[in-house]
Order: sequence, then structure tokens, then C-alpha cells
Amino acid sequence: MNYQQLIDVGLSEDFASFERRLVATADAMGFPIISGVLMRGVLQDTNVQITSLGNTPEGYLEVAKDLGEARRDPVMTKLMTQAVPVVYDQRTYSSAGAGEIWEAQAPFGYKTGIAVKLHLPGDKHFLLGVDREEALPESGMQLMQMVAGLQLLAAHALTAADRLLSPKLNKGDLPKLTKRELDVLSWTAQGKTAWEVSVILGMSEKTVNFHLGNAMRKLDVTSKHQAVLKCVAFGLL
Repeated sequence: MNYQQLIDVGLSEDFASFERRLVATADAMGFPIISGVLMRGVLQDTNVQITSLGNTPEGYLEVAKDLGEARRDPVMTKLMTQAVPVVYDQRTYSSAGAGEIWEAQAPFGYKTGIAVKLHLPGDKHFLLGVDREEALPESGMQLMQMVAGLQLLAAHALTAADRLLSPKLNKGDLPKLTKRELDVLSWTAQGKTAWEVSVILGMSEKTVNFHLGNAMRKLDVTSKHQAVLKCVAFGLL
């Protein structure tokens, strides 16, 4: 997985290319299955709205639609109640008294994996998980890199998922950014760190981060990557 792959995911022009790029990026990370959910509301509510994406195996599609099972799934429970990524295997399910859920998933390739959740404004949540049959590293740098890679992918995928699956916004709906905010975002889009941007633009690193923070608040996003992708998607950069 490289930075250009992440940028391409976030800039996907349609849902088909978005899924295709997600699958290719997950495969580069060593995971043949990737699943995402854009959720409006709370999972336990009867009126929750869920839009799924990814390359869920065809034979598992009907099982995956069962909200009752999803609400009992310990991975989903952890995602909805904590802010940190979830690393799971069979022990996660058996210790939660839900071993039969793992047994139903395992034949389709869902034996072990990593999942993350990101929050969007308006009581929306974006969940992204990668799965495989091969056991994950028990601990250490390799596992940390896998988790960090998924978190970074989710940050880019979130913007595309919200743009492609939510009601359309017009360019005029976006807040007005200052020239300095756009300058900082433009260099950030090219992969420059805050320190590198400060050198290029002749300002302090603190000032760069100040402009980034202002832009993120105006754009109603939670990371500089989401800010960049939102601006690029609407032609501001």
C-alpha cells in the first residue's frame, strides 16, 4: 500500500471504482476481504440506516444482512462502544459467548481481522474492516503497522463513502477557505508534513497547524486527509 493508492481511494469518482480500489488496497495489505458500512443512527435502533460496501463473499451476503446477528457480534459491539481499533480472532467470539457467530463466518474467510470506526457529523459512523484466514501476528511492530495502515485507509475511504453514498452537496455548500488555508491544504495534498509546509510557505509550523485546524473545522472533518480529499473532490484544490 502506498500513499497514491490512498489518495485514489478517496478521490474515487463512482461507487464501482471506490469498491475496486478498496479491494486492491486491502489486498496489498495482505487481506483478501474488506467490508465497510456507512451507518446513520445507532446500531441498536430500529430505524438505523446501513449501507454496506466491499467484496463480501456472495455466499455470505444473506448472513451479513441479519441485523440481529450484527447486534450480537462482539466486534461490532466493541466498535460501537470504544474509540480504538479492534483486532479479532476466534477467541474474541468464544470469550463473548458468541462462538457460533464466528463458526458461521469462518467458512467464508472471516477468521481473523482488524476493524475500525470513524465518526461523521450528523450521527453517522463509518466502519471498515479487513479479514483473512491466516492468523495475525500476536503483537509487535508488524501488527501495529497493519492497524495503522487500516486506520489511514479508513480516513481516506470515509470521505469517498460519505460523498458517494450521502445526499449530494453543491460546491456552493462548502464554507469559504482563506488563501492561506488553501495553500496549506494544497501542499498537504502533495504529501508534505507540517514542518515542510512551514519551510515552503515561510511560516512557523504552529501557524501551519493553525490554518489546518481552521480548515478542518470549516469543512466539518476530523483529519487533514479528509480536509484535503473534500477540497479536491469539490474542485477547491
